[in-house]
Amino acid sequence: MAKVEEQLGAVVKHHRKRLGLTQSQLAERIDRQPGTVQSLEAGNAPTFETLVRLASVFDIHLRDLFGIGDYAIEEGRSDPLVSIVQRLSGLSAEELQWVDELLAVTLRFRPS
Repeated sequence: MAKVEEQLGAVVKHHRKRLGLTQSQLAERIDRQPGTVQSLEAGNAPTFETLVRLASVFDIHLRDLFGIGDYAIEEGRSDPLVSIVQRLSGLSAEELQWVDELLAVTLRFRPS
């Protein structure tokens, strides 16, 4: 079962890679030490101020760091979505596009 911090770390990693930033570059943009981003992506809890700065750099609402609706981050969540997000968080934009296309094709053939 995934902890909230682990799920948040995967979301941060996704957005960092979406912007094409290294951990050091993101740390500089949020005025933190490079180890802070590494620690956060590894599943350690950030401060509220760090969350606010991340949302600003990512150009998203703060709440979007924690998911929305059925995709909300929850303590102990163990459904496949958590695993999927963690796997996808490290992919490049090009790799995500490929996965999206693969998923679209796959879902066309799912049983009804």
